[in-house]
Amino acid sequence: MKLKVTKPHEASFDYNVVFKKGDRVKIGKEDPEMPGWYWCKNNEGVWSWIPEEYLDLKTGTITQEYDTLELTVEIGDIFVYVTEVKYWTLCRDSIREGWIPTENFEPLQ
Repeated sequence: MKLKVTKPHEASFDYNVVFKKGDRVKIGKEDPEMPGWYWCKNNEGVWSWIPEEYLDLKTGTITQEYDTLELTVEIGDIFVYVTEVKYWTLCRDSIREGWIPTENFEPLQ
């Protein structure tokens, strides 16, 4: 499915962290504005948000590959849908793949 950006978005972070299945993290606070997202620190000391779908909350283990890359987008940009997790959509165009708030899209007919 193709998606069209209807609201611009600027990435909150100028870095991304790539997690592999089985990586261990220190779990911090849950995001009060977006329940189900946890502020976690990797073994290099870098903090990032991880959705509970990719995280074993009891052991602090990553359950599947996850890249935190958030995209900066403009109105009219077109992407291909990959998946959606708690208010965010993973999508790609011909150059990049990353996360954008789901509310910033509409399906293309």
